[in-house]
Formats: sequence, C-alpha cells, structure tokens
Amino acid sequence: MIGCHPTVVSEDMVIDTVDDRDVPTGTIKRGEVLQSHANFRVVHIFLFNLHDDLLIQQLSTSRERHPGEWGSSVAGYLFAGESYAAAAQRRVLQELGIRQTGLRYYGKTSMSDAGCKKFISLFVGASEGPFRFDREIIAQLDFLPISAINTLRQRGERTFTPTFRHLLEFYQA
Repeated sequence: MIGCHPTVVSEDMVIDTVDDRDVPTGTIKRGEVLQSHANFRVVHIFLFNLHDDLLIQQLSTSRERHPGEWGSSVAGYLFAGESYAAAAQRRVLQELGIRQTGLRYYGKTSMSDAGCKKFISLFVGASEGPFRFDREIIAQLDFLPISAINTLRQRGERTFTPTFRHLLEFYQA
C-alpha cells in the first residue's frame, strides 16, 4: 500500500471526476470514466538520460487503448484525492521500479479524450535506469533525442499515442 491507495492499478480503482477547471466534483471507477464522458486527471512523466534523450515506452499489444503505440516515459490516472505530484512518484515506482525523487513539475494542459476533458500534469526528471517493468503492459523502452522522435512521427515510422503527441507539442512550445 502507498498511503491509503492500492499499489495495483485496475479498472476498479476510484478516481476523481472534475469540472472544466479541474476541481473535483465526485468519484468514479476508472473503467467507467470514458463511457460516462466525465472529466478526469492523469499524470505524465518525461524522463531524460545524461545525453538529454527522452525515455519513451511502447505499450503492449495486449493493451485495450493504443496497443503497440509509443508514449510518455510514465503515465497514469490519479487516485481519488491524490495530488498530481504524489501520483507522479507512485507511477514512476510502479511502472519502472525506480524511486524518482528529482521530479519537477513542468506544467498542466488539457485535451479531449473520448468525449471527456482530460487534465494532464507533466513532470520531468532524469534517470539512467536500470528499469524494471511488466512486459504485459510495456512492450519496450527506448531513449531517443526529441528531434529523432519528431522525425519518426513525421515519417510515420512509429505511432505515438494522442496524449503523448499533445504533450510533446506542449513541452516544445
């Protein structure tokens, strides 16, 4: 357990619903949020190595949403009542098996996702690994310069999740 929240993320985890200003209005099971068209919160983390390459992850092909696509170093929903910063620390440990204490808040943005408004707080940090991850969730990890990621995207050589594309533009703006 991390605080009062389970460490295993599931469709049954309870998350906050929020209004158009990201103020909590209630709670819902994670697995019901998109069908309910409720606004919600997520956190994403961009981890960079010593060469300033960005760690990206390829989602497993067994994932329900965006199978096989590439995305942020780490991402996840916030538990009900959890802060963005606490969720960032929790998700880095859960997804990559590292204790990341150097995360810093970059900013917040929002986007439409399946008829919902998704609020995204982006944190950045540094790590060389080693990383421990569940291969049923993450197919592989790759460190690349942002310029190479942009080239891969423009050429269609890799498919990136809509949220990652949005965040990359937000980060580079």
